[in-house]
Amino acid sequence: MVLAHVVDAWTREADRDRSSYYWATFLGGLAAPAFLFLAGLGTALSGASQRRRGRSAAEVRRALVLRGLTIFGLAFAFRLQAFILGLGRPVDLLKVDVLNVMGLALVVAALLWSLVDDDRGRVWLAVLATAALAFVAPLVRTAGWIDWLPAPLQWYLRPTPGHTNFTLLPWAAFVTAGLAVGVRVAGVKAADDEWRLQRALAVLAVLGTAAAYWASLQPSIYPPGRSTFWGPSPAFFAIRLGIVLALMPLCWSLRRVMPAGVGAALATLGAASLFVYWVHIELVYGGPAIVLKRRLPFEASLVATLLVAWGMARLVPWARRWVAAPSGRPEPIRQLVAKLL
Repeated sequence: MVLAHVVDAWTREADRDRSSYYWATFLGGLAAPAFLFLAGLGTALSGASQRRRGRSAAEVRRALVLRGLTIFGLAFAFRLQAFILGLGRPVDLLKVDVLNVMGLALVVAALLWSLVDDDRGRVWLAVLATAALAFVAPLVRTAGWIDWLPAPLQWYLRPTPGHTNFTLLPWAAFVTAGLAVGVRVAGVKAADDEWRLQRALAVLAVLGTAAAYWASLQPSIYPPGRSTFWGPSPAFFAIRLGIVLALMPLCWSLRRVMPAGVGAALATLGAASLFVYWVHIELVYGGPAIVLKRRLPFEASLVATLLVAWGMARLVPWARRWVAAPSGRPEPIRQLVAKLL
């Protein structure tokens, strides 16, 4: 996430044709699918944890739905902040970005989780929802009935330059895919079961990505003009999902050899990913970085990425202490930071 935004915002024009810049943006671009995937995974873990503490299914459903609606509301708060700081137009308050999609997708994930009361059923329901969202995306984007919707609603379903960074379809499918995996992770009881699950995820990721790549080389199953590979095609979605899925067993394996300091920093960034997203976007694209925008050599952008990530890892513990000591803090701001953390 930090890599994608720093490299995009600060690398000079002369270095943007380099293959190394392309690969950095590709790797950084996996942050958005991973962000959504982990949000869905977290829904399953949270639901299982609350059930173990004795909360009823209805109470858990309300809590999970509320979390999704809260993030959806935070999307507008984020845009309002950008508008107040002079970085947007009034219409940008309705712009569709990753938090808008995440919030609504988490509501869907919460409802899917609560529809059945056994893990096997939840996994299959989430898998079916993921496939449905991915395969229907090209049809929805080109459907004529979207033209009849108010423009701000169209932006959630069809890419619109200047108004849409993400659309609900197929991006919401990363959340439901994360839900399916999260249900399995939450059900692990022993170390041997954890090893078998990670091995199965690795195999599924490799085979799924290979199958999706093969499918991308075949004639399209959609009518002409409905789908492009780099757009809403299920093959492109599945390739990205496969890569994100492969990161789970990879990180699970690396944790044994990773230096403790690096592991602790990554854990801090991951646990507060919403806060990190909120703060570093303003830092990287906002006024504080105006002298750096599109002026750094590519290598300097990579160094800057490490510095920004290090700064975020140091900022998160400080923000937690700030929230925990409310005396003299403006309450609305304290509540906002608390929700982000």
